[in-house]
Amino acid sequence: MKILGIVAEYDPFHHGHLYHLTEAKRQVSPDLTYIVLSPCIKQRGSLALLSPVDRARCALEAGADAVFSLPVCWTLRDAEHYALGAVSMLAGLGTTHLAFGAENADADLLGRTADLLESPPSRFNEVLKKTLAGGAGWPAAVSAALADVLPEARGLLDKPNNILAVCYLRAIRRLALFLQPVVIHRAGSYHAAAVNPESPSASALREALIRGSYADAFAGMPSYTAEILRRRFLEGRIPDDRILDSLLLSRLRAMTGNEYRCLPDLSEGMENAMQSAACSAATRRGLIAALTGKRYPAARVSRLCACSLLGLTADEINGAPLPENALLLGLRKNREMTARWKDLPIPVIPTFTEWKKAAHPADLAAWRLWAQSCRMPDTLPFSEQIAIL
Repeated sequence: MKILGIVAEYDPFHHGHLYHLTEAKRQVSPDLTYIVLSPCIKQRGSLALLSPVDRARCALEAGADAVFSLPVCWTLRDAEHYALGAVSMLAGLGTTHLAFGAENADADLLGRTADLLESPPSRFNEVLKKTLAGGAGWPAAVSAALADVLPEARGLLDKPNNILAVCYLRAIRRLALFLQPVVIHRAGSYHAAAVNPESPSASALREALIRGSYADAFAGMPSYTAEILRRRFLEGRIPDDRILDSLLLSRLRAMTGNEYRCLPDLSEGMENAMQSAACSAATRRGLIAALTGKRYPAARVSRLCACSLLGLTADEINGAPLPENALLLGLRKNREMTARWKDLPIPVIPTFTEWKKAAHPADLAAWRLWAQSCRMPDTLPFSEQIAIL
């Protein structure tokens, strides 16, 4: 069987996501399509607007056959490790093809870049060290070293989808997988402020929704996404930034120096800067802005904040095994598909009740945090039903 795999956040699912999924299915003609979805907290450390189950339902409406949740220990990682965890899960589920978007859809160039970064030559390491010593941040230094060794890749890693594309290819190589990559051109801007109805950015849609520009936002997404969002806004089942601000600042102000030092991906001295900023910041955004710089991009600071709220330490993150099971979030009824899951290397967990026994405490904490930010009881996710289509 040909099984297409996609790694996504779908927050919210929009026309660009629909194009990507449809085009990938057109190119592959798969028997089944699986999505590995970020859970309540996304890769850049922020809460998802919609619950994982609601986002899974959108994926099913768009043509996916099954949707699974990526563990938070692999979600709250840099792009390299985020991709490694997600690709490992898809491979364990029997995926044969991996589709992803890229601003530069040159599969050969992306592949050569992945090869170089997995086995960097001495010249690459020399330029990297020199650029870092000159005061550049890690992403800029890697980009400069890549351009020196592979001139045709100059600027390639300046685009977010290109970065993830290269990381997916690196994961395939590192895990020695027989996964066929499928590169789909990513149109539009990932960080665009205005809503482009045909190829919107998810961040622009979220900002429009939060400020109440519903018509603009709904123009950029399928009707089923818009309908779920209408219902959730009316129910108040959308995270409130003010609640998250209060929870985060309260947590950071109560943390000890040792708790700060145990946070993952923390450079020496950053714990003091975080502790100081937490005492004066009024919001999460303000805190992140105060700590963002060359050494610490905003996404890295945001992930640190998320880890502090979930109680995740460097030892837990760095020592986390590759995903050992897959929580099912959504399913298109297919007896042949579910019968195949009995023989997979990664067991599929079909209910939240069963998942509770195997889940990492941080995964449960992420659901509780999302529920609390929505003013909902922490019985979530156990009051949720898997999305079925």
